[in-house]
Amino acid sequence: MDQSFYITQINDRSEKSICTRNVLESLPEWFGNKQSLEEYVEQVKDFPFWCACLKSGQYIGFFSAKIHYGHTGDLFVCGVLPEYQRRGIGEALYKTVESWFIQNGCNFVIVKTLSDIVTYEPYAKTRKFYEKLGFSPLITLTEMWDENNPCLIMLKPLSQI
Repeated sequence: MDQSFYITQINDRSEKSICTRNVLESLPEWFGNKQSLEEYVEQVKDFPFWCACLKSGQYIGFFSAKIHYGHTGDLFVCGVLPEYQRRGIGEALYKTVESWFIQNGCNFVIVKTLSDIVTYEPYAKTRKFYEKLGFSPLITLTEMWDENNPCLIMLKPLSQI
């Protein structure tokens, strides 16, 4: 695992948006829809947020989260700059967020991604990443986003510490 980065929770609303924009704009295969990207940039302001930074302070990845019904964590949106992927940064961010979910009484974590009923290599890698973290496919909802983008909800049970 690359240890040239640190993870910090960010509370400043504008800093959350800046980090989100910087990372998501570098990931057009996942976040090429400009309207969707702008919605994420705005919406992350209202949710808990963790950022991976280089020692210089440069943002290289982030996870934003929320909790439903007091017991289900939701990975709202996340990303790691392409040149820093496959270095353990996403996993380190996830472990930080998972600990926060557990501390806040969550029994499960969900994440939404593009379903495997659509063949698209970038999202095949995304699903593999989530599976490596312990997520399992739960259900595909074709009506959630749109017919060309069926949403796969993946679930991970959490054990309480």
